[in-house]
Amino acid sequence: MFILNKDILHLIFEYLEDNKNDLYSCLLVNKTWCEIIVLILWRDPWNELTNFPHFRSTMLLLNVIISHIQDEAKVKEVYNYFKNSGIHLSSRQRPLLNYIRFCKHLNLGSIMNITEYIKDLSERLIVEDEIFKLFINRDVKITYLYIPKKFNCQLHLIPEAKICFSKIKFLKCYTNIGNNILTGLSECKSIENLALFIESSNNNYEIIKLIKAQKKLVNVYFGSYDDYHEPQDEPFCKILENSLIKHSNTIQYFARFKPFTTEILSSLTNLKSLELHGDQLFEESKWKCLENLSLPSLQFLILQDFPVKYLISLIENTKGSLTIIELHNYGNFYSENENERIIHSIYQNCPKLIYLTFTPQVGNIIEIEKLLTTCQYLIGLRIISNYGFNWDNFFNALTKISPINLYKFCFENNFSMEIAHIKFFIDNWKGRNPIFLKLQCKTMEIKYLLEEYELEGRIAEYDEW
Repeated sequence: MFILNKDILHLIFEYLEDNKNDLYSCLLVNKTWCEIIVLILWRDPWNELTNFPHFRSTMLLLNVIISHIQDEAKVKEVYNYFKNSGIHLSSRQRPLLNYIRFCKHLNLGSIMNITEYIKDLSERLIVEDEIFKLFINRDVKITYLYIPKKFNCQLHLIPEAKICFSKIKFLKCYTNIGNNILTGLSECKSIENLALFIESSNNNYEIIKLIKAQKKLVNVYFGSYDDYHEPQDEPFCKILENSLIKHSNTIQYFARFKPFTTEILSSLTNLKSLELHGDQLFEESKWKCLENLSLPSLQFLILQDFPVKYLISLIENTKGSLTIIELHNYGNFYSENENERIIHSIYQNCPKLIYLTFTPQVGNIIEIEKLLTTCQYLIGLRIISNYGFNWDNFFNALTKISPINLYKFCFENNFSMEIAHIKFFIDNWKGRNPIFLKLQCKTMEIKYLLEEYELEGRIAEYDEW
């Protein structure tokens, strides 16, 4: 019998990482398969709790975590605290392996969500402390750390916290983070991916020291859960943005969900990806720092509800390097003329364009035809349509003059699309590459038609929103 090399098996199971059921079914094949799969499953045990929270899966994970506590008296104490709140956990079984040492992701928010089932605060804090000590020790090397809002646990008092967090590559936290947490991260200089959620007040300036201490920041994300029009903490934001100057040669991805307070973007000479969220109700002057900004290495541009003037300026000043553009106009702010100017700037300045997301309007068909003729490397289109969009004209152009490589289509908000439009499009696409299609099937008739086309091979794959 042919036996696959362990490294090849690892690659196969890595590919199946998102399909947990398939991985579970392979656990009992043999010892080698089990060892590899356990490593993958326990790398991020919080993933399912974050994306698909479910009481049963939460309790199953909690049982396994508690089974790692060595002190029998502590185990009984933890069980009793949950029992006092009406949660009856299954009897303790010692784990076959020390699963926790395989963990690379530590989501402190998920731990707090689990312990919230305990109603008594003092009991809850005791259980949290026991779980934290299991994951924060010399044997566990955390590389992904997620810290929730208003997290005030005394992690710095855990003796081996600094060692455990010394090799972090990804950090997600809020800018009002407590000093006790920053103390635990003081040895960390390896962060490459930083996701900060900026508060409108009470920000901790000590986080600036952590940013400056890093050796190679690559991806930076400045988000906010505040209302877009909530005033920024400008003094803090200025210092925060300027702290990135030290990393100007290494930062390749940058996202900002509110206007800049400095000229930091002009320093990021090797930037490859930029994501900005605007609001047409916001003063255009807030984005003035983007005027005449040159980003010659930029390949990916993602903009949401962004002022037209600066949107076009960004596209024109990338010097032809853009390959992916996503323009999300959910507020329907752009006029037909503004939309024309946007499309014109794309086909005039983006000869290497591969993927495009945009919201065309009824009168833009001539500019769309020019786009399809000019951007010959185009592979995928994502259309966010408005009510009243003329699908007849669009599909007519698409089937006649699309570049040879174009085969991926995503139609969002396609409520006005009828079955006749889809039939015309796919019937006239015959003889070209099979289509990858994603749309909203508003009737079962459309769904059945797509399944029929898939069986015939005209659609390679289709998915629904």
